[in-house]
Amino acid sequence: MQSKERDKPKVLDIEYYFDLNIRVMSLIGLRCDGPKITGFVHRIPTYTSNTIAILILIFEICLMSDPVCSSNMELTIQTASQTVSNIQCVSKGFLFVNAIEKLQVVYNELQVLSQKYPLEDEIQVLVFDIAEKTMNFCKYYAIAICSCILFYYTPIVVNVIVYILQDPSTNHTFDFTQTLFYLKYPFTIKTFPIYSTIVSIEAVNLIAQGIFWFLGDTLFAQVTTHICIQFKILKHDIQKTFNDEGSKSKEILIGLIKRHRQLISMCMLTEDIFSPVIFSVMILSSTNLCVNIIGASTAINDGDYMNAGVYATILLITVFQIFFYCIFAEKTTEETRSLADTVYHLNWAMKDHHIRLHILLIIMRAQKPFYCTAYGFFPIGHQKLTSILSTAYSYYMMLRTTANV
Repeated sequence: MQSKERDKPKVLDIEYYFDLNIRVMSLIGLRCDGPKITGFVHRIPTYTSNTIAILILIFEICLMSDPVCSSNMELTIQTASQTVSNIQCVSKGFLFVNAIEKLQVVYNELQVLSQKYPLEDEIQVLVFDIAEKTMNFCKYYAIAICSCILFYYTPIVVNVIVYILQDPSTNHTFDFTQTLFYLKYPFTIKTFPIYSTIVSIEAVNLIAQGIFWFLGDTLFAQVTTHICIQFKILKHDIQKTFNDEGSKSKEILIGLIKRHRQLISMCMLTEDIFSPVIFSVMILSSTNLCVNIIGASTAINDGDYMNAGVYATILLITVFQIFFYCIFAEKTTEETRSLADTVYHLNWAMKDHHIRLHILLIIMRAQKPFYCTAYGFFPIGHQKLTSILSTAYSYYMMLRTTANV
């Protein structure tokens, strides 16, 4: 009975909709759903995996600077694809773990708001539909990231299985150069135990970086979605309150003003949390799209369909990533802007001058919508989405012409 009620909640249960994110966070020792502040010990897995990722990044750059790689445009592009993705994962990991306390504050405030202001029957269907769509979008995103990781693992697993099942009389030589990433270690791998250790470290680190990628994007989508939902609830409560002539408008208005200020503060805190991540994503996404398109087309031309699947999946994830930030940031801007129209159409002209003054102040504040920015340099939204795709296409055509692909 309890499980069925959980599947179809009657109230806006924040823990239910953030469940996937919380479970994934627990894999790296972090939590945002409790009153206890995350300590340094809980950050150690993130710092450790990111340190390993930085070493891998250095080895990838060493490969690209190698004369053999420099003379091979295809290998350079393939290595560049992994390098850019690695930079994004590392930046998300460090920025996310350093902002976990602020994320806990936002999560707890969302829980308080959802419990304090229950949903009216008129908007329950709309609110649950919005929350469900975002949650499902996050699940599809997780599936895409897991698929990408599996594409990385498959060649290594096949290589190891062939080695284990081989007939000793065939004198089969094991390929110790085949690792998860395109990189150049400062030493030569000559034995299977050393090879298996290095590949295992790469495999665990790949999972950790996939977690950072997933959390950075989906948490932004979830937080902004539920902030938008709270704005919708606020607008509904405002309309219902001021159209009721028997209400004590002045007292209720003060409470509504406080709710509006609280939501604006949550928007500002959300921008503070994700702005560094957004900045790195906006800067690197065009390059990442470009190199993965070329990498996928090159792998297909060479008949390497496994690597083509890797690049195609990374390309899909990168597009999803841009959609996450641009679309959900645009929705937040629209919700904060639409509040002014809602308040303006209230029956406030018949109220006393004190209430009219408060209403006017709300309208003036709401007419200045909230914009989620990348470190304050530029707002993100549909226009930025178009700009990123246009820039990626320009990079692609330039590199395609240069490489004669």
